[in-house]
Amino acid sequence: MSNPANPTEATPASRKALLLAFENAGFLRPFMALAIDLSLFAGGLALVLIESAIWLKFLGSVLITAAIVRLFLIGHDACHGSFFKSDVLNHIFGRVAFLPSMTAFSLWDVGHNVAHHGFNNLKGRDQVWAPFSKQEFDALPRYRRLLERVYRSGAGWGLYYFLELWWKKLYFATRKQIGASRAKYHWDSALVTVTMALWITLVVAVAIETEQNVWVLLALGIVVPFALWNTIMGFVVFVHHTHPAIAWFQKRHEWQRYRAYLTATVQVGFPFGIDRLMHNIMEHNAHHLNPRIPMYSLRRAQAVLTERFNDQFQAYRMTWQSYRDCVRRCKLYDFTNHAWLDFRGQVTSRVPLSSAAA
Repeated sequence: MSNPANPTEATPASRKALLLAFENAGFLRPFMALAIDLSLFAGGLALVLIESAIWLKFLGSVLITAAIVRLFLIGHDACHGSFFKSDVLNHIFGRVAFLPSMTAFSLWDVGHNVAHHGFNNLKGRDQVWAPFSKQEFDALPRYRRLLERVYRSGAGWGLYYFLELWWKKLYFATRKQIGASRAKYHWDSALVTVTMALWITLVVAVAIETEQNVWVLLALGIVVPFALWNTIMGFVVFVHHTHPAIAWFQKRHEWQRYRAYLTATVQVGFPFGIDRLMHNIMEHNAHHLNPRIPMYSLRRAQAVLTERFNDQFQAYRMTWQSYRDCVRRCKLYDFTNHAWLDFRGQVTSRVPLSSAAA
């Protein structure tokens, strides 16, 4: 595992300039990737709706889930303006790619591009897996303390993403939740709602026409894939910005001083090439440094970044032991002394920060 180096050793501009050559969004390759993943979604849904063998229906449900994840990552790139070379195509097909995950394009833009990428790991601006301090946790209502324990139990990612992100911020989000109200937020949420209704209608209609169990088809064709999607997404965003050596901040000047927008993210490798199946999104340092790099160039960009600045980013191989250690240590956070705490307030990991100012 590598530790963040002195932030004065390399400037953000020098790192970003190193990756400019990878801003190579195009046309043919994006259309091919989109077509493949849409076909994967359609094929999985066909297996659930048409095939009689239950194991094929389960396989179809797995394929739908995989397609939702991959299509979402295409929408994520398009929302950054890095998938197609054309902004118009990014806006149109980004919305299309987001529909299976029931994500409103413009709400994702404000929550992810503006809040998360602009202020990752700065509490109050970045709200993705932001830890509570011990004082904040103790002041929560009992039910919310229980929820936080479930969220950080090591298996609560899906519930966290569904309740704290999708329901509150990515579907008809209120001004209270995101700080603004725009017509496009409501239109995109309405588009998601119409798609959801059409998806349910299709499944129910096929079930009635073919005399199959409606609830089984709804479960395998919609509910299970959507639940698994929330679980996968919650897990991915957790491991990207939660680690015993990754800092969180409450004060913006401190966040800027230690350049958390560069160092407070992790490159995580998974076994069996799982990270490759997720359109290389785990190459997260390169993505955060330059979101204009399309997914099909991220692996090469990360390799260049690692070769030049491998001592300035956290990187590790995901194992059961490493994940269990992360979950055990990262419950609450001491923002004054920069240490991770357990729910009793005991220090589990002190975060190494350079004493040099940027």
